Formats: sequence, structure tokens, C-alpha cells
Amino acid sequence: MGKLSQIESFIKPCADVIASIIQADVTVVDEQLNRIYGTSSYQTFTEEVQRKSSVFFDEILTSGQAKLVTDVHNDHVCEKCKHRDICVVQAEMGYPIQDQGEIIGIIGISAFEQEAGEYIRENYQKLVEFLKYISILICSQLKTEEQAVMLKKQLGEVSRQTSRYHIIGESPGMVEILTLGKKIAPSDSTVLITGESGTGKEEMAKFLHVNSARCDGPMITVNCGAIPENLIESELFGYEGGSFTGARKGGAPGKFELANHGTLFLDEIGELPLLAQTKLLRALQERAIERIGGQKTIPVDIRIVAATNRSLKEMVENHSFREDLYYRLNVIPMEMPPLRERGKDILLLAQHFLREYNRVLHKKIQGFDYNAQMLLQTYSWPGNIRELRNMIEFLVNIVEGNLITAQDLPAHISNGVKASSGTRLTLSELTQNYEKSILQAYLKDAVTKEDKLKAAKELGISQATLYRKLSQYQL
Repeated sequence: MGKLSQIESFIKPCADVIASIIQADVTVVDEQLNRIYGTSSYQTFTEEVQRKSSVFFDEILTSGQAKLVTDVHNDHVCEKCKHRDICVVQAEMGYPIQDQGEIIGIIGISAFEQEAGEYIRENYQKLVEFLKYISILICSQLKTEEQAVMLKKQLGEVSRQTSRYHIIGESPGMVEILTLGKKIAPSDSTVLITGESGTGKEEMAKFLHVNSARCDGPMITVNCGAIPENLIESELFGYEGGSFTGARKGGAPGKFELANHGTLFLDEIGELPLLAQTKLLRALQERAIERIGGQKTIPVDIRIVAATNRSLKEMVENHSFREDLYYRLNVIPMEMPPLRERGKDILLLAQHFLREYNRVLHKKIQGFDYNAQMLLQTYSWPGNIRELRNMIEFLVNIVEGNLITAQDLPAHISNGVKASSGTRLTLSELTQNYEKSILQAYLKDAVTKEDKLKAAKELGISQATLYRKLSQYQL
């Protein structure tokens, strides 16, 4: 459909007004003679019939001028019309809708009654002037609509730009990883993201994509551990029609082709079988692929981001992962910290997920009470962020009050922070565990005296207090 289809809701009342004034039938078509709207009799014609019989409209498209037919049986304009012999139109006129010199449609008026036909013949010039202003009005509305679409697109771009760095994390480990991410995002170098399951490796891959020059291209994700071994090659590289039993007649592109000019995210790369690793290595080296059963090499312009929760280095040592592929992938290593080492990020994420599920589930839970906060921050979170998100969704579903309390938390959360004797931790013990987890997060990479002094300043304590607490917690 042409441009006019964008403002169909505006064109309808315009056509209805013209029809009511002239007491004739009105239609508006685009430059391909697709009907945008038609009144009365025009609504009974199918678009195909109207398009095939619109010799009159073809003449207007060719000349770019308004036209009038007063005798359909003798006018030369209607000579080629298939319906000429049975046509009952008394008079017909058409006016081209022009946008900056380009014809984008036609307003057509047909009189099936003698009185309406006489009105058109007698007032043709006045009607031409009238349709001229209607045409200007339609083009003005079209421009407004196009500007609105452009503005919406620009606002979407602004929104995307402002959310580019929106990975939640203020702990030292996350600040470090986000700083690295901002530096390497514009690059096309391959990235290998490691970390425990649920630490946000895919979110980091998305972060790298939307902050790259490839952000307008696709980001295609492949879960290497979820594809049956006999389908991995076709999934990655595609296939030609008839290349194997069950193949589609026209073939199908693989993930490499679909990711062209974008990012290919290879999740769970450690699950890839050795044979597939060999073919992946070749594709990475040559930046080109061949479909199964294909004869031609297809170049691909993609950035590779891979992720795993396994130690590829150990897999290389036990010969379950190719060493050359490992080094090809491990150009820029990124290790996502586990949630238990992220200290204050736990509550930041919990509040974020709380707002999200409040909105989704139409709840108004305001936050967590003190004891609940302590339990959240002292729990080890073996499932990391994924476990935290799922738990918050569960809580928003069941909690009826304004605050989530320690009693609302699942039993395994509170059981996970019980003392070794089996009794619950006291408030003092909970506070000490919280303080210890914060110190661990801040001092994870503090090696030198200067590093520790910097951490003390960030925590708002003296160097002496820091060393006293390090001794207290045997850190």
C-alpha cells in the first residue's frame, strides 16, 4: 500500500463530506490504484474490479491533470474499459493528489444519477478548485502523520540511547565490568563472557550489542546446549532445499546469515560438540559460511559474543574443547560476578524486580522490612539473579500487605542463613553477616595498601576501622 494508507482514518470523513455535498459517490485510491476508501457504490466493487476498470484513473496518473468524462459510451478515455457497454455512470471526474510533485493518489467522483451528473458538468471548475484544497489538506495530514512517525522513532531512539547503560549494579565488581563493557562495546572484537548460571551473561551480551555500531542490526541468540547434535550444523549455517530428508523445498538460512550486520550470541558455548566446534572455528576464521548442500560461500559481517558457565580452559586440558577455538573466542574475556559477591546490588535488584512485578501484577507493595533486607543480603543465592527474580515474582503474587517481611520469604531463604547449631541468627549476627558481605564485595580485588585505603574512603570509614573489621571477620 502507498503513503495514503497511513491516514485512512482521516480520508474516510473527507470522502463522506464530498459525497454528501455533491450527492455523488466518492473514492480515494493510491498511486497503485489500491482503494483507500469508497462511499456507497464504490464499496460494492472489489478492489480488483476497480483496478482493472480504472482506465480513467490511469489517464490521470499519466497526465497528472484533473479529468472529466461526461459520456462514458463515447469518450476516448473510456475506450479501453471492459465495462464500458454496461456502465451507468452519468458523469465522472478525478483529481490527482500530489505531494511535492509526486502523484500519490486520486480523488474520484462518480454520478450515477442524472441530477448529480448535471451538477458535476455544470460546476466542474469549482469542483476542481474544491478538490485542489481537499488534496492539499490530505497532503498536510500525511506530512503530520509522517512527522509523528518520525518523532516516535526518534523518541524510541532516545529511549534506547538513555537505557543503553541500564544494567543494575553499583558494587565494585559490577562497576568494573560495566566500565569494561562500555570500552569494548564499539569494537567488533569477539567477547567471551563467563560466570555462574544466572549471573546475567545474556544481559551483558545485549548491553554490548545495543551500545555498538551494530545496534540497528539484529542480535541473534543461539543456545548451543539446547540444539540436538544432529541439527547444530543446519541451525548455525542453514541448508539448501533437498539437502537432506525433511529439508524445506527452498532451504533455510542459519543463525550466521540471520545475524548479518549484527551480533551473534553463542550461549552455553561449552556444550558445543567437537565436530561443530571445528566448523564454527572455520566460520570465525573466514567470516564466511556454506549452507548444508550448498556450493557457494556466503560472507557474513557479524560480531561474535559467546558465553559459558563452564571452565573452557579445563575443557581444553581434558580435550573436550578445541584449544584454537578457545583462543579465537577468548579475545576479550569478561567474568560476571556471582550475586553473593555483589553486596548492595542485591537490594537494588530486589527493588527493581519489585517495581517490575508490581506493574505487571497490579500490586502496590512498597518494599522490604529491615529483617527481610538482612535475610536477602546474607543468603548465598546459588541461582544468582535468576533465582532472585523468580522469588520476587512469587512474593508479589502472595503478599497482601504494603511491605514484604522476613516471614513472607520462602523457608529456604531463612534456612540458608541459620547458624550451624540449627538456631536462627540473631539480629546482631545478621548485621555482622551483612557487613562482612559488603567488605568482601568492596575488597574483592583490593591487593595493595592504596586499594584498601580507597575502599575505606568509599565506605566512609577510617583506615584503622577497616583493618580492625578485616581482622574481626578474618578477611
